[in-house]
Amino acid sequence: MDAVASGVRITWTQIPAHVRAGIEAIIGGGAVVTAVSQSGGFSPGTADRVVTADGHRAFVKAVSTIHNDQTPSMHRAEARVVGQVPSNCYVPALLGAYDDGAWVALVFEDVAGHTPAVPWNAAELEAAMTALQQMAEAFTPSPVPDLPSVTSSYATDFGGWERIRTDPPADLDPWVRSRLDGLCGLADHGLACLAGGSLLHADIRADNLLIRTDGNRCGRGLALGLQRSRLVRPAPALCKCGSLRRP
Repeated sequence: MDAVASGVRITWTQIPAHVRAGIEAIIGGGAVVTAVSQSGGFSPGTADRVVTADGHRAFVKAVSTIHNDQTPSMHRAEARVVGQVPSNCYVPALLGAYDDGAWVALVFEDVAGHTPAVPWNAAELEAAMTALQQMAEAFTPSPVPDLPSVTSSYATDFGGWERIRTDPPADLDPWVRSRLDGLCGLADHGLACLAGGSLLHADIRADNLLIRTDGNRCGRGLALGLQRSRLVRPAPALCKCGSLRRP
């Protein structure tokens, strides 16, 4: 079964006229004459490749609190991150943002490419992994100040074993019950291993990546959707977290 993120998106024509005008002012070149909606993702907002009357191109993401009360804040977070990342080959440039309090729209350069095939093929997987490795090197230390850390953002997730140890269910597997102290220790150690100062894209999925077709010198992989960026330890410096083997 193909695992592709999917939501119900609005389209360019469903954006109010005054918001479209604000977006067109950022792009330049007159009114948008072509808008092609892009599939994938969970956002209810738009994701359109647009072309203006004078041939200017852009990729536009727009959403309102009417559609989702959280997504506008996520767009603002993405604008903050991408707007502070130096010019690079791995993240589309932010051309501008529109924000009237209810509607938030991000306008990016339109990069020739497509989302990876799902199921993945070897060539596109290699391109994506290469780009992510290069991003890790390019964005260490993080060029964006004051990002949340992975250790704070994922403390609840890594605390699952501790919650089980505190209140173990009656039908807890005996193997797990006898090793709860070790499992809690591994979780704590694993979370501590992630503390660091590299910029991490914390929402990598096929629909958040683009396989370039423009022959860019940096390769074919391109990352989208940095709204959930976090600070993490550089991958080569991650410590060994250990394991508990089950017979």
